[in-house]
Amino acid sequence: MTIWTRFDKFVASLVVVALLYSIALMVNAHLAGENIAAWVWDRHQNQFSWYSRPLFLIPACYYAYRRKFGLIVGFMAMLFCSLFWFAAPENVPEHVSGYLEWEKQLFFSSNSMAPIFSLLVAVVAFLVGLFSAFWYRSFWLGLILINAGTVMKIVVSTTLGNEFGTAVVIPSLSSLAIINLVAFFAWRFFAVKQEG
Repeated sequence: MTIWTRFDKFVASLVVVALLYSIALMVNAHLAGENIAAWVWDRHQNQFSWYSRPLFLIPACYYAYRRKFGLIVGFMAMLFCSLFWFAAPENVPEHVSGYLEWEKQLFFSSNSMAPIFSLLVAVVAFLVGLFSAFWYRSFWLGLILINAGTVMKIVVSTTLGNEFGTAVVIPSLSSLAIINLVAFFAWRFFAVKQEG
């Protein structure tokens, strides 16, 4: 059994507050008569969520390394909830609305469940592989997986999404740059710690 530090408990309380905030947002939208699916979709067009979502993988991977399953789940719930944390933008850039429309057509407009099922399997397999790598202390495998997953997302989006697929490139690469920078500093920290 792993030890919970004061910092872990503080982080867990922040996760709970963020999830309660997410529930409050949805309840408020429901009470205001919003169609929840449309409300989430409109708010998902705010690119702040595009940039912020991948960054939840950093603490989730850290807690996978620390083997704290509850916090991994908490950060993944926050990743999902961040879809609707930010207000719907007044003006949506054409490449953003075009990309989201392509996603909607691909995953939700078909009579076949194959596209959405394939997406879910791919996402779950990626996350299980990523967190397993850190859980079993395979730092470099985890880093390779997160880089490969991001590159794969960009390739699929730009290949299948036509001219709108490029909408994911800058958010994906900027998030990946931050993740790799954090990984570099974490590696240096542990390397120096072991030398000392």
